[in-house]
Amino acid sequence: MNRDGFTLMELIIVIGLMSILLALATINFGAWQRKSMVERYTKELYSDVQDARMRAAFTKRVQRIEFGAQQVVFRSFSSEGDVLGTKVSTKTLPLSFTRNTADVPAPSTNIDFDTRGIMVDSNVQVICFTTTEDAAYDALIITPALTSMGKVTNRGSACAQTNVTQK
Repeated sequence: MNRDGFTLMELIIVIGLMSILLALATINFGAWQRKSMVERYTKELYSDVQDARMRAAFTKRVQRIEFGAQQVVFRSFSSEGDVLGTKVSTKTLPLSFTRNTADVPAPSTNIDFDTRGIMVDSNVQVICFTTTEDAAYDALIITPALTSMGKVTNRGSACAQTNVTQK
C-alpha cells in the first residue's frame, strides 16, 4: 500500500501534543522572566550601594541612601553644614521591598556612608524584595564595611539577617 501523506488523525494528535508542550513552555518562561527580574533589581541595587560607598571614599564626602516605598534616592553632602545634600540619582524599582525591623531597634529610612566609605550606623541593614519567586538573589545585607547579596530562606518570616542566606 502506497501512502503519500498523513491521516487527519495523525495531524490532530501532533498538533495537540505541540500545543500542550507550548503551553508548558509559556508557563515556565513567565516564571523564569519574573525570577530574572528579581535577580536583576537585586544586583542593580547592590551595585548602587557599592557605588555610593566608593563615591564616599573617593570624593571624601558623606553619601546617603534614602529608601522610600519603591524608590531609592542617592545624595551627596559637601560638608557637615550641608543638611539637604545634592541629589546624585533616583531609582524607582518595580518591585516592593522591606527592610529589617526585627534586628534593628529604631531603623532609619537612610543609610549614610562616611568619608571613608564606612556605614555610620553600626547596625546591620537587610533589604528584602517582597516576591514569591524563588530567585537566586533577593536580598542585600549591608554591614558597616561590606555589602553582600543573599537569599531569603523563609518567605513568611521577617526581613532579618537570620532569615537571609548570604551568597
